Amino acid sequence: MITVVSFEAFAERAPFDPGTAVLGPVSHRSGPLDHSGIAGTFGRLGDTLAVLYRAGGTLRLLLGAEDIAVTEGLGARHERGETLNRLTVGTRHIDYPRPADELDEDDLTALAEPEDFDLGLFLANVLSDPARCDRVYRSSAEAPGTAG
Repeated sequence: MITVVSFEAFAERAPFDPGTAVLGPVSHRSGPLDHSGIAGTFGRLGDTLAVLYRAGGTLRLLLGAEDIAVTEGLGARHERGETLNRLTVGTRHIDYPRPADELDEDDLTALAEPEDFDLGLFLANVLSDPARCDRVYRSSAEAPGTAG
């Protein structure tokens, strides 16, 4: 079991079993979060559960019932539509409702990025950046170039 945090709600976390792809009950934390114990994030793209997580040193993405190893060349793309956005990972397409609170690209809100409000955009951005894929959800002991 690993711990994953909610993309949509800051105070929510849940246990996730990578072997069975079962997300446990969501709980609300009180007090500060110890980020060292976080191995991923979860959320929904419409009706599809998405969990981006690291297990056994490998970054993986669960999209519905499909568990995908994140490898170089996987390919990910995000498209913004009038009412639906589309996430494409490899050959899989998921259409989901545009987030009601999404940030426009021209919005100058301090310290906020459009990917902070759209899980599909966040996933596409991470999966399209090999350096980010390499460092996301790594403990300091797992980080490249460190002992442990």
